[in-house]
Amino acid sequence: MPSAVVIEDVTDETRQDESLADLEDKPGKEESEQQQHEGLTKDTANSAVSTPQPDQASTAGASAPLSADEEKALSEAEQLKQDGNKLYAADDLEAAVAKYQEALRVAPEGAKKQRAVYYANLAACHLRTKHFEDAVQDSNAALELEPDYIKALLRRAAAYEELDDLEHALADNTKIKELDPGNASAGKALQRLTPIVNERREKMKDEMLGQLKDLGNTVLGKFGLSLDNFKAEKDPSTGSYSINFKQ
Repeated sequence: MPSAVVIEDVTDETRQDESLADLEDKPGKEESEQQQHEGLTKDTANSAVSTPQPDQASTAGASAPLSADEEKALSEAEQLKQDGNKLYAADDLEAAVAKYQEALRVAPEGAKKQRAVYYANLAACHLRTKHFEDAVQDSNAALELEPDYIKALLRRAAAYEELDDLEHALADNTKIKELDPGNASAGKALQRLTPIVNERREKMKDEMLGQLKDLGNTVLGKFGLSLDNFKAEKDPSTGSYSINFKQ
């Protein structure tokens, strides 16, 4: 399976014609524009993971004014990110992870947008190395800083799907479509995941009802009764139910 490599945000390998994410956020553009062609999708049958890509380009401005020392530290962190992106492109993922982690250690806490990028790049590396729980954790960290960060949502959704946590994967893809209605990756994921999740929900509901019935019969059995002795009847005029007892 070919992997799409973009140097912006660290990339996962996405399904054939799609890249999970760019490794860098391009300055001066909205996130939805930057990420239209990213998005990791996978075939549920064979769990194929796409290749996410790190964000490389410098982000425009920090979340709050920085001091001169903090600006210097942020510049160093951005260089570390660029180094990490080059290592990522060279498939030296372990070294790339080390660069992004160092960028997080160096970057000031006030540089929230940039720190979110470093976390998202780490998530992309973890997707490539199939450390899906780590990908979720770093995506979470990115989203705490930038809640509408589409690349981080795409990566977390991909990791959730690989972990067979389809409820959360569906929720993330739903949010992506709300933020970026034209996102093709999320659209395909929703088409794929929705019927599977609905089927699982119905199965879970049936199992829970069966367990409740067993519990009820266990209790009533002590009195020589069962739930079969009780019948719920709906009043068509009010829509309410009444419980009738029968021997």
